[in-house]
Amino acid sequence: MKRWIDIDDRSAIAAVRRLARRYGTEINLSDTRLDELAIVVTEATTNILRYAERGRVLIDIIRTPGTRRLALLFSDAGEGIGDMDRMFQDGESSSDSAGLGLGAIKRLSDSFDVFSSADIGTTIVCTFDSVNAAPTGVIDIGGLRVCHPAERVCGDDWMLLQTRETTDIILCDGLGHGALAAEASREILATARGFDAPPGEMMEALTQAHVGSRGAVASIVRIDHANLSLAYAGLGNIATLCITKSGTRRLAVRDGRIGAAPTRGFEETMQLAQGDLVIMYSDGLKTLRDADLPPGLLHRSPLLIAGFLINRSFRGRDDASIVVARITGQVSG
Repeated sequence: MKRWIDIDDRSAIAAVRRLARRYGTEINLSDTRLDELAIVVTEATTNILRYAERGRVLIDIIRTPGTRRLALLFSDAGEGIGDMDRMFQDGESSSDSAGLGLGAIKRLSDSFDVFSSADIGTTIVCTFDSVNAAPTGVIDIGGLRVCHPAERVCGDDWMLLQTRETTDIILCDGLGHGALAAEASREILATARGFDAPPGEMMEALTQAHVGSRGAVASIVRIDHANLSLAYAGLGNIATLCITKSGTRRLAVRDGRIGAAPTRGFEETMQLAQGDLVIMYSDGLKTLRDADLPPGLLHRSPLLIAGFLINRSFRGRDDASIVVARITGQVSG
């Protein structure tokens, strides 16, 4: 269940804790890690109630090569954290919680990031990993999904395929929403696992394999590690942005969907550099503009960027998904 959980009274704390433990069990966290997960959830949700009175939480499982990560997003529209250094000290937390502070939440999590100001409130993301997978050293990626408010499963899905030479990101939005849309996305991603091809060829293979199916719209990105070039194919209304030092570039899409006539989609290539961002998101989010990116946000982790944007830009009438990738390095020849 990838739905927003409103935090507006103390009963919500136990509900989020139970759901987090359920997800943690699903990815085989140890009993010790489950206990630590419960502490993190209790601290973060209690602080929402104390400092902002209300907020919301999203929990998702991120599957990447070699590991599964339980991702938690805590967000509120309160007055922000004025003294961040003090809040990282043990004992600086809600009197109703264990009093461990943000520092303990950071220590207990496998990854942690926070973005806060008086104008935008506070967003916290953290993860608990089933396996400590070594980073590629080339690309840092985070993604989140949330389902239609009336559904319990998300019809959007995404997949990461990596070799030493390339990273492929495929984002699908199954036609409609709910269980049937989720099944359509799963089928398309399952087909994609069997192909190792540039985005245009991949899109053509997917459209050929799924003619007459319920189908989906999709975007495919391949990043070449050695020269940091990006190749892209887009079909339907999934937006793909590349944010570089020279500005924001919106990649075009071709009208249509997987499930109709075979096509390569709209294809494009561009050069990237260290520090550049690639953002892919479905139409469950409103169109992202520069005004939706507050100062400092783009310097945070990809998962935090994804969490902030999916929270602030969620339309509330469809499934939604977002994947954010940052170029962090380059593989030498």
